[in-house]
Amino acid sequence: MDLQMPEMDGFEVVKRIRKFRSRSWPLIIALTASADEHLWEKCLQAGMNGIIRKPVLLQGMADELRRLLKRANDGV
Repeated sequence: MDLQMPEMDGFEVVKRIRKFRSRSWPLIIALTASADEHLWEKCLQAGMNGIIRKPVLLQGMADELRRLLKRANDGV
């Protein structure tokens, strides 16, 4: 989920999705270029499951996807 979209940011989109879906499905991963240290907490509060920061590095993306899928499989 791109956090900085025109008209409606990713936080608002996720809040609307979570009104009708559980916090565990669908998995929603934030995508951002922000260096804000507190962004992870904001994403969790909004209902996101993970975060990938730009510039996207393949290993970082793979690590985050692996972590999220493991948590989803474990039922966390």
